[in-house]
Formats: sequence, structure tokens, C-alpha cells
Amino acid sequence: MIPFICHVFLIFFGGFFALNFVFNQNFAKNSFGYDSIEAVYMGRPFGFLMSGVILMLIATLFQIGGFSSANELISVIFIFTVLGALYNLALYLKIWPTHNGNPHDIKNVIRPLIPMTVIVIRFFTL
Repeated sequence: MIPFICHVFLIFFGGFFALNFVFNQNFAKNSFGYDSIEAVYMGRPFGFLMSGVILMLIATLFQIGGFSSANELISVIFIFTVLGALYNLALYLKIWPTHNGNPHDIKNVIRPLIPMTVIVIRFFTL
């Protein structure tokens, strides 16, 4: 039951971010601090990429089209969240400079840790 709940949580969590990247023009500015018009267009391809991953998670949840294993997909999400957390941690600790010189928010370090924790819980409860 816990792997199912984790699977559904990843669908909702990723879907929320994917829809915000695609349709919310202020999401990149408010969440990541990019104030330029390019920030709106920066997030859209990433939002569509995340939408594809979420659709694949839905297909594996309901085993549509012969997709029955989500392990590969979830491992890719895990690698992505590890790299995202390390990058944001390096920006927060000022190991790498930010794009505008402003301090990096701790919320950007914590966000990738949420799905990473869910994936670790799913891994240990399979």
C-alpha cells in the first residue's frame, strides 16, 4: 500500500510543478528569482518534459499499453532530484555564485528532497 501512495504522491507533486512551469508565467520568477521574460520561456520546455514523465507514471500505475514497471522511471527521477538538491545546496552554501548575486533560498534546497524522500520510502517498502 505504501508504494502505491508514494507513486500517487509523485504523480501529484510532479504534476503540480509541471502545470505551474507550463501555464504559470510568474512561477519561475517567484520560485527561482528569474525576473526576465526569458524565465517564462525557460520553464515551459521543462514543464512539458515533466508532463511526459508524469504521463508515464500514470501509464505504469494503471499498466496502460504494456507499461508495468515504474522502477526505471522512478530511478531517473531520483537521480534528477539528487543532482538538483546538490546544485541548490552548492548555490545556498555559496560554493557556486547565483545568476544575480542574490542569496539562494533554502526552499529551493528542500524542494528536491521531498520527492527524493518519497522515492527512498518507496524503495524500502517494496
